[in-house]
Formats: sequence, structure tokens, C-alpha cells
Amino acid sequence: MSPSTSIEALETGTAGLETKHVDVDPAHPQNWTLAKKVRTIIILGLMNVLATVASSILSPGQTQIMQEFDIKKEVAILTTTLFLVGYIFGFLTFGPLSEKFGRKWPLIIGVTVSSLFELMPALGQHIPTILIGRFFAGLFGISPVAVMGGVVSDCFATEQRGNAMVIAVALMFSGPTFGPVFGGFIVASSLHWRWTVWVIIICGLGLSLIAVALFPETYPPVVLRDRADAAPEGKPAALSITSAVVSAEKEGLELAQIARLYLVRPFWLISTQPILFLLTLYQSILYGILYLFYQSYPYSFGELRGWRTGLNTLPLLGIIVGVFLGALAMILYNQLYFRHHCHDAHGQFIPESRLPPMILGGMLIPIGMFWYAWTSDPAICWASSVCANLLIGGGMYLLFIQGFSYIVDCYTAMANSALGVNGAMRSVFGASFPLFASAMFHGLGVAYATTILGAVCVALVPVPVCFWYWGGRIRVWSEGRVLDG
Repeated sequence: MSPSTSIEALETGTAGLETKHVDVDPAHPQNWTLAKKVRTIIILGLMNVLATVASSILSPGQTQIMQEFDIKKEVAILTTTLFLVGYIFGFLTFGPLSEKFGRKWPLIIGVTVSSLFELMPALGQHIPTILIGRFFAGLFGISPVAVMGGVVSDCFATEQRGNAMVIAVALMFSGPTFGPVFGGFIVASSLHWRWTVWVIIICGLGLSLIAVALFPETYPPVVLRDRADAAPEGKPAALSITSAVVSAEKEGLELAQIARLYLVRPFWLISTQPILFLLTLYQSILYGILYLFYQSYPYSFGELRGWRTGLNTLPLLGIIVGVFLGALAMILYNQLYFRHHCHDAHGQFIPESRLPPMILGGMLIPIGMFWYAWTSDPAICWASSVCANLLIGGGMYLLFIQGFSYIVDCYTAMANSALGVNGAMRSVFGASFPLFASAMFHGLGVAYATTILGAVCVALVPVPVCFWYWGGRIRVWSEGRVLDG
């Protein structure tokens, strides 16, 4: 394993503040009570579930949409694809801007505006209206996912961050899988397909109201600024949360500075940081494969096995069970091993200590894919394919949770920018792969098509292994570029 280094840039001038954290201040988010931290993570997690469920909940209604508007399958799939295209721009907007304006209000405004845009597919009488509404709903609806890494790094010290990410990512990652299950039963009931959207609208507006009352601001520079603004005139604010130099706050940042710091920075990071680029590419390919893989269930269990709408998406619950088994495994790993082996002899944190579960997850995914592929024949009991989903769900979860944590550890001060560009690229693959899913599964069959996907996953296994051996050296080389940038 590589020696420890850490890439953490001091955020100077980005909010008019230069900050240095002081551990003893109870107002600092990392020093909040456990109850307040848990409340914050639960609200954030529920909003992540909502954002990701919304991406796929319309997929079971695609057949009804095709019939109602007399369109082809590929056009109906755009109701999901354009939502994910909106993710691309949302990641690049909400993540970086939350480092300027704080976490709370970008999060709440994003969910609220997304819910309002969902009124277009809920009420629209023309397919362009529905597609435009889905795009903008995705653009704004991604705000919980975009700020997740920043909130977790705000509230938890490095050694505690793992368990917080375990909970938040488990909820987020189960969303795209829950979506078709919820949507399938809504479509199969007496309710119209539009009720899949109404459910999202009602939950989104309700969660936004709860967040206004109960979700606290977590970004330390914004907490500091609010405290300074609240101090009586002529009396210095108690700034033990940080030692701060307020320089450009009164003047404000020019538009060009905001664009450079918060919108250009994600692209600069991914173009100059090999770890971020390779890990993002790795996760993006697997994310696209996952969304493509979801399209196999209505065909495999619906058309081939003859299960009705609603039941034909229930096997996806195997993936969800795998996700939560992976979450349980991560909690045990963090408590029993990680916290005792995450520092070197000099007491420095080692980000590569996150990688063993990621390597395991990378190996479980192709095993599950091959198992699913060659037990998909209707002559073989359905339970075997569902059991294969446990490995796929658990493997995907381990790979993504540890990948996100590794990115946050390597780019702590710019976590939202790094995770923002990561999410944007993942959304590109997630939006594009389902477009050829129908032709692939109908043309090759479930067995051969899924085997190809499994072979691609096998080819990607060495990526986290390379980080395990050479990640520290790469970070040493990259550190100067981060500071210079």
C-alpha cells in the first residue's frame, strides 16, 4: 500500500474567507451532537432516495406512454434518459455552487423546483412537454446527490466519515432500483401512469418543507458568515469555529471569479487529476451498465417468463437486498478493521485504506453478471437469477461507496466539485446506455448480452488494484497541481 499524502486545499477567497478549523467549537458541524448529525443525514438520505427514485419510476409506464402518444420505444425511454441528462448539468451546478452559498438552500431549492417541473409530465398532453419537464426535473432534482459528499465531509471527521457515507449512499443507491418496483405497481393498479409522477411531486414538496424547518446549514464558512452577520454591531462575533480573515466578503466576488472557482473547477480537476479521472471513468461505465441492466428485467421476467407488470420488476429487490447487505458489511469493516488500520506510523490518514472493499466489489459484479446471464433461461427457476442480484447489488454498492469516500478523502476541500464532475460523467453513461438496451437484449438474448456486460466488468477490475499500489505516488504528483490550481 502506498504512503500517506493528502490533497487538501485551503479555500481562500472562494467565499471571502480564509479558514482554519478549531476542534473545540460546539457550533462546528463536526462537533454537533450525534442526534443532530443523525437527523441531518436522515433528511439528506430521504432526499437522495427521492432524487434517484424519480429517475426510474416512469420506466414501467413506458408501454402506456407509447400507446397514449403513438410513439416508439426509444422515444418513451427518453422519459428516463432526459432526466439523467438533466443530472449532468445539475451535478456541475449544485455541487460547486454549494461551496459558495452553503448546502441547505441549494438543496431545498433544487428539490422544490424539480417537484414543480414534474407538473409538466403529470399534466402535459404532448410528448415534448413531458420530455422537457423531465429534463428540468432532473437538472434541479439532483441537488441532494450533488451536495451529499460536501455535507458528509462537513459533519464528520475523516475517521467517522465512512459510516455516514454508508448510510447516505445506501439510500441513494437503492433509489434507481426502487423506482421501477414502485412504478410497476402503480402502473399495474387502477391508477394512471401519471400517478408515478404525482407521488414524486407530493413527496418532494413535503420533504422540502421538512428540510426548511429541520435541516441545518453545514458548510463551515457559511455558518461563520451567518454568525458574524448575527453579532451585534460594534461587538466582535465569537469566531471560535474558525480563525478567519474576512477580505473580499464586503466587496463580493465578481461573476468571472464565481465561474472560475465553482463552474470551471470541476473540469479542471478531472483533466489534471489522474485518480479522479480514472475512478470517474470506471464508475461511469459501471453506472451505465447498471441502468442498461435494469432494462433486462421487463424482458427477462415479463416477456420470457410471462410475469405481469408490477411482478416483472420485483426481482430488482434482490439488488436492493444486496445493497443493504453491502452496507452492513461496510459498517462492520469500518468498526472492526478500518479505524484501526487507516493511519500510517506517523499518524497520517491513508486514503488507500478505503480500497479493499472496492476491489472486492469489483470482483463480485462480474460474478453476479455471469450467474444472472446463464440462469436467465425460463426453464431455470427464477430464484437463481434473483440470488445473482445479491452479488450485483452488493458489489455495485461496495464499489461506489468506497469510490465516493476515496474521492472525498483525496479532495476534501473540493469534495463537491470532485463529486459533481464524477456524477455528471456517470449521468452521461447512465443516460446513453439504456437507449440501446432493447436492441441488445432482443438481438443477442439475455444470456449473451449480459455475458458481454460481465466481460466488460472483468476488464475493469484492475482499476482499484492499481490505486491500492500506486495511489499514494499519484497523489504526491498531483498535490502540487491542486495547490497551484
